[in-house]
Amino acid sequence: MLDVDIRFIKGVLVVTLEGKLNNNSVSSLKENLITIIKNGGIKYLMFNINECVLEEDIDIFDECNKLIKKNKGKMYVCGLNKKLATTNYYAINNISDGFKIFNELNEC
Repeated sequence: MLDVDIRFIKGVLVVTLEGKLNNNSVSSLKENLITIIKNGGIKYLMFNINECVLEEDIDIFDECNKLIKKNKGKMYVCGLNKKLATTNYYAINNISDGFKIFNELNEC
């Protein structure tokens, strides 16, 4: 089972996931997030997967990252560095670190 919490905080779409993360558990989430990013012009996205068990290769990160890049934004993933060995995403330790980075980006 996958628990999902989606919030828009300080200009950042924050998606917190807890539980088993596999292609079956994220299928409806992926559709919803793609719609939100496309229709909302979301530039900044942060996933928190610290409390997830990755059961297989997940493509939701690739798809969301492509859309965020089209919007000239950035995507960060909390907990990614300990879950996946190689990746193209910005990996951070926690949400606080992510907000520090986003705040610096917004000040430029």
